[in-house]
Amino acid sequence: MRRLTKPESQARLREVEDHRWSLLTSHALVLLCIAKNPETRVREIADDVGISERGAHQIVADLVEAGYVKRARVGRRNHYAIEERTSLKHLPVRHRRVASIIALLGPEPPRSAASTRRLPKRRAA
Repeated sequence: MRRLTKPESQARLREVEDHRWSLLTSHALVLLCIAKNPETRVREIADDVGISERGAHQIVADLVEAGYVKRARVGRRNHYAIEERTSLKHLPVRHRRVASIIALLGPEPPRSAASTRRLPKRRAA
């Protein structure tokens, strides 16, 4: 077994510390993967989210059962579709729909040259 040098061990420690907790659940991350690529395989979802393939299968099944995702068999593969009009289940966010969460957490829109300009600083009164 190879011993890690100090920089390698410190980098690995930082990586572990960064993954102690997450603001988003695995369910939310799987939903975002499906929204990004409806043709994705469960194995790819598991790799992207950092969970086991079995866990990814269970989460996809949970999302289908809850009505957030539809699954259709196309040949030998599954095709997923996000049910964007489905409301979230938790009371504080029940007024939100799945589409708004995906829009919020999806990829950032490209920034135009006009929006990257800095605004002039205001002088204190």
